[in-house]
Amino acid sequence: MGIFSSMKDGNTLDNPSDWLTNALGGARPTATGIRVTPDTALTSSAVLSCILVISEDIAKLPLILYQRDGDGKKRAVEHPVYKLVHRKPNRFQSPFEFKQMMMFHVLRKGDAFGVIVRDGAGNPVEVIPQDSDHVNVLKAEDGELFYNLGKGRGIAPPEDIIHLRGLSRDGKTGLSLVKLMAESIGLSIATEKHGAAYFGNGAMPGYVLEHSGKLSKEAKDNIREDWNKIHQGVANSNRIAVLSEGMKANQVSLSNEDSQFLETRSFQRYEIAGFFRVAPHLIGLMDKATFTNIEHQGQSHAGNALMPWCVRFEEKLNSSLLFEDEQDEYFFEFLMDAVVRADFKTRMDGYKTAIDSRVMNPNECRSRENLSPYDGGNEFLRPLNMERPEGGEQE
Repeated sequence: MGIFSSMKDGNTLDNPSDWLTNALGGARPTATGIRVTPDTALTSSAVLSCILVISEDIAKLPLILYQRDGDGKKRAVEHPVYKLVHRKPNRFQSPFEFKQMMMFHVLRKGDAFGVIVRDGAGNPVEVIPQDSDHVNVLKAEDGELFYNLGKGRGIAPPEDIIHLRGLSRDGKTGLSLVKLMAESIGLSIATEKHGAAYFGNGAMPGYVLEHSGKLSKEAKDNIREDWNKIHQGVANSNRIAVLSEGMKANQVSLSNEDSQFLETRSFQRYEIAGFFRVAPHLIGLMDKATFTNIEHQGQSHAGNALMPWCVRFEEKLNSSLLFEDEQDEYFFEFLMDAVVRADFKTRMDGYKTAIDSRVMNPNECRSRENLSPYDGGNEFLRPLNMERPEGGEQE
């Protein structure tokens, strides 16, 4: 490392780095015996669902570069970075794919990295996201951060990296949510494995086959093998068992209902959704959703699960893709309309109020609905009951 020291994930017995845990056979097991790593966590349907929901919702939001215009703003379509983030971040990805990949890595590992490719004048022309498993954050003796891109690709200075962090202990590297909630994820994976094994055995609990006589080891093995061949697997569930020589089949384990298996699975999904702050109905938990509250859950999801990531993304792009003397004039912003869009009647009532109060003009409302403007629609209308009669006082 020379003048650099590694910062990523630490390197202690309490917080070992990824290369060390992999060399020792992976992460430490949870109380369930399941080893939870950023990769194994994705085998939990709840974790994968939450990551997909957040990453896809962020990815589908248009990301716009704006220029301050008096007291308002306008799209900075002439700025070279506008096309970069809005249409073509690099030669092989669409904007959706770029944003989703960055969110996937930061949700999974706590950090996401994108290499900024610049032209001869220093202007960004591409941003290429990296696999966070291979990037190591380094700290120089003077405290400056650098990035080892791994696989012999060299070390990049901070001005050439977009480093999107999650929750951080030191302000320099993010904490992995997967590691922080390893026990909950381990229990979720364990219950899913239990359910798979349960139905793999034909949705039948364990049995002991009792024989009145004495059996040799070979006879026991043959009986066990024949029983499993006939009754194991979902396709063989509820098949009739024929026992001979006075044998008896004794059930020795509790049913799923008695062990509250389904309740445990549901609770774990709620708990993991809570960690990610994803609205439960978005990962298939509909038992507490109603027609009247599901829209409010969607609004809460936008404000609590998406907005913090949008702000992180916007601020990081402002400091990484804009020159310092541009940052007072230009700024990035996600358009949240795609995820906070209300039902048609609510939107129309809102537009009517906005037009009547002269907050918006008709064409601005039509633009929100992806409709073409009309002549005269840029005027801010005054409601008839507020018109002042000629030569008289306002009613």
